[in-house]
Amino acid sequence: MKKNIFSFNRCASLIIAAALVLTAPTTYSQSFVESEDYVTLQGDAVILPDGRVEVIEFFWFGCPTCFRFEPILLAWDKPETISFKTVPAILNRASEFHAHAYYAMELLDLQDQLMQPFYDELHVKRNRVVNAEDFEAWASTQSGVDASKLATTTHSFAAMTKVRQANLLAEKYKISGVPTMVVGGKYRTSPAMADSFIHSLEIVEFLVEKVLAGQ
Repeated sequence: MKKNIFSFNRCASLIIAAALVLTAPTTYSQSFVESEDYVTLQGDAVILPDGRVEVIEFFWFGCPTCFRFEPILLAWDKPETISFKTVPAILNRASEFHAHAYYAMELLDLQDQLMQPFYDELHVKRNRVVNAEDFEAWASTQSGVDASKLATTTHSFAAMTKVRQANLLAEKYKISGVPTMVVGGKYRTSPAMADSFIHSLEIVEFLVEKVLAGQ
C-alpha cells in the first residue's frame, strides 16, 4: 500500500511541477537584480557554435534540495536557445563517489534511466550508497542494467577524467553549494538566491536572453 501511495504522490508532484513550469512567463517585464538574483562571473559569456547558450546545473545526488529540484527540471519546457547539462559537484567524500556514479551512468548512456531512481534510493528509501559495492547492489535492482559493468565503470579512467574535469569547472565558477546554475559561463544563480525553484528558472531564462543580447 505504501508503494502505491508513494507512486501517486510522485505522479502528483510531477504534474504540479509541470503545470507550474509550463505556465511560467517566457518574457520578463520584471527586473532581476545583480548580486540578489544572480552573480556575474569573470570572463566573457560564451554562445555555442549552434547559437545556443549552455546552462549547467551543478548538483549532488545526496543533496535534498537537488532531489526536490529534479522533477521541476524534468518538467521544465526549456527554450530552444538553451543547451542544458548537469555536472556533479564534489563537496565531501560521499559526493565524490556520487560524481563517479553519475559519470558511470553517463558513459553507459543510462543517466536518463537511472538518475531519478538513484535520487529515490537516497532520499525516499534513505539507503546509503557510498562505494562501488553499494552502487552495484542498488544497480542490480534496476531492470535491464548490467550492475557489475556499471559499478566497474565508476572507477574507470574515463569516469575519473570526467570527475577531474567537473571539479575544475566547479572551481572555475566558484561553486560552493548545490544546486547552482551557471549560464553561458557568465552568470551564476540558484534556487537559494531566487527563493524558489520556479523563480530560479525564470532567472536562468532571463540570463540566457542577456547572453544572447551580448549583455
